Amino acid sequence: MAAPAKGVGVRLTRRGWWFLAAGVVAFVAAYAGGRLQLLYVACLLLALPLIALAVVALRRPRLAARRDFAPRVVQAGSVTTVSVVASNTAPGRSLPAVWWDRLPWHPWSTPPGALRALEARGPRFARHNATTVLYDLAPPRRGIVPVGPLTVEVGDPFGMATCRAIVGEAELLTVTPEVVPLADSGLSVPAGDGESRLVQRRATGDEDDAMTREYRHGDAMRRVHWRASARSGDLMVRQEEQRSFPEARILVDTTRAGYRDAEGPFDAAESDGFEWVVRMLASVAVHLRRTGFLVTIQETGPSQLDDVGRGRRRTWGDEEFLSRLASVHLTEAPALTPGTHTAAGPVFAILGTAEPETIEWMLTHRRPGELAVAFVVRTSSAIDQIDRSFGVPSGASRLDEEFTDAGWLVVPVRADEDHAAAWQAVVAELGRSRGSA
Repeated sequence: MAAPAKGVGVRLTRRGWWFLAAGVVAFVAAYAGGRLQLLYVACLLLALPLIALAVVALRRPRLAARRDFAPRVVQAGSVTTVSVVASNTAPGRSLPAVWWDRLPWHPWSTPPGALRALEARGPRFARHNATTVLYDLAPPRRGIVPVGPLTVEVGDPFGMATCRAIVGEAELLTVTPEVVPLADSGLSVPAGDGESRLVQRRATGDEDDAMTREYRHGDAMRRVHWRASARSGDLMVRQEEQRSFPEARILVDTTRAGYRDAEGPFDAAESDGFEWVVRMLASVAVHLRRTGFLVTIQETGPSQLDDVGRGRRRTWGDEEFLSRLASVHLTEAPALTPGTHTAAGPVFAILGTAEPETIEWMLTHRRPGELAVAFVVRTSSAIDQIDRSFGVPSGASRLDEEFTDAGWLVVPVRADEDHAAAWQAVVAELGRSRGSA
């Protein structure tokens, strides 16, 4: 939504200050030497910057701005195009200006750009009253981030004074975690008890996947698929098909106590280890869903992803899921709730240096014979502790031992390690297991 300019500030440039200082020096010299000509020069040098201040103050920017993103939801590191429509709200023609947008990360603003003079508001100059400026933006981190507001600066023709105004409001951009392509692992669960079974009818538009076959004597007319019949020339009826979908569970530690490098307030704490966990969660969940798994995500802290039961929906799109991940943050206290796990399928845990109660809770999610993988993130502080221990088991190594003793495959990683390489370790282990079977 457009908003008028605000926060107007008028000031002299370095050139204006030099002219003002030169005028003062010339005035003192003229008074001391009794030189009338030098007094004229002093008055001119003093008048020019003051006139420049008056000009830019009277012609200060009176603009409105509207900002849009294409796309509005973007992955961290990917590019979105920002379009800013600036329109003149003053009764007169605006001055040529320089613009830049504020950013929530270094270098904190976009490079300056030129903004042409805009005609006065009104139907007569409607075609030339507004202009659109475009620039590409590649957010470095996930989050719901504000972009803007627009800053516009005008100056006098001699470059002695400027007037700067804040135009419009900041707009929120949804930056989702990067989804890393993962190798095919060949994970599967044989059909049987405990496996999720869905009946789909594609023709009726709900969760049904209808197949068609030729009409047979005794088939109900309500099952006739008229569109398929028209295409084939023969009477066709709908045939339901049962399909089984394996289930996978992802356990993620979202408590601050599990990340030693976390800094800042709880609702905005930054942690390289936690960012690695969120990117891995996004990559694994999207990979498993696209390979046919029904994915359930459980958090150690208060629910931020499954608060409306979306985690078990196959219709929950990747974009909706990733948009929710954009705002996931570290929580203060765990919210561990024991539950029964009737569905068979692989279990993935993604965590840092978790607390003992968190580890115990995660270990209960594996049933005998199931594949269970734990991605354990080592932050720099945890690695330094291991290096200084001189062979004494640290908290991180004890964590690995607990998972390993419980039958889990442990994949230790650093916070700067490639996610695809960590997943490849799982693929390699599964390949060895099949080869030895």
